[in-house]
Amino acid sequence: MVSPAIKRVAIALVILIVALIFWEMWHKPEPAPVPAPAVTTPPQVVPEEQPTPTLPTEITVPALPPQTPAKKVQKSAVLKPKKTSQQPVAPMQTTNSTPPTTPSPEPIVQIPAPEPPAPLEWQGNDTSVTHPGEVVIRNDHQWVKFWSEHHPHEAAPDVDFSQSMVIGVFSGERPADQFTINILGTQTQNGHLVVTYQEKLPPPGTFAIGVSVYPYELKVIPQTTLPVKFNKLTPINPNQ
Repeated sequence: MVSPAIKRVAIALVILIVALIFWEMWHKPEPAPVPAPAVTTPPQVVPEEQPTPTLPTEITVPALPPQTPAKKVQKSAVLKPKKTSQQPVAPMQTTNSTPPTTPSPEPIVQIPAPEPPAPLEWQGNDTSVTHPGEVVIRNDHQWVKFWSEHHPHEAAPDVDFSQSMVIGVFSGERPADQFTINILGTQTQNGHLVVTYQEKLPPPGTFAIGVSVYPYELKVIPQTTLPVKFNKLTPINPNQ
C-alpha cells in the first residue's frame, strides 16, 4: 500500500509539471514574419533638356541721318492725271530675224517596176506542127507532150493548169511570111466554150516561090470543164 505522503508528493509533481507546461506555452515567442520580396522598378529615363537659345537682350539699331523737313506743297501745284480714251497699247513682240529653217524633204525611193508577167499567148510561123488544126490542153502532161512536137528543142513554158488551160490554132503550110492566124475571143454558148479565130491573108504579089511557113497562135485562158468548139471565120483579104 502506498502511503498517503507519497500520494501527496506525486500529485504535487503532476501539478508542477502541468504548470510548467502551461507556462512554456504562454510565454512561447511568436514566429518572426517572413519579409515580402522586394519589387525593383526600372530606372526612368529622363530626357535631357535642350538648352534654350538665349536671345540678345538688347538690339542696337544704327542711327539714321537727320532728315530735312519736307516743304509744304501748295495745292495748286498738284496736278491730277487726265483720263484719256486711248486703248492700252499691247507690248511689242520681238521677232527673230533668223528665218525658220525648212526641213529638207526626204529622198524619194524609187521602187523598181515589177517584171512583166509571163506571156499568155504565143504566135508565129516557126512551129513544127505542119498540118492545120486546133488544140485544147488542160494539164501539164498534155502540155509537155504538145510542146515537144511544137518546139522539140525547147522546154515547155510554165503554165498553172490548176487555174488555166491552153487553146491553139494552126493554119498549116503557107507560101509567105505575111500569113497570120488570130484567136479573136471566146464565149460560152449552149453549154460549150466557143473559140472564134480567123486567118489573115497577105496582099497580092507577096507570095514567094520556095517559101513555106506554118502560122499558129496559142493562148492561155481560164480553166473550164466545158467542151470546147472552134469557130473558123472566113479569111480576111486586105484587097477586098
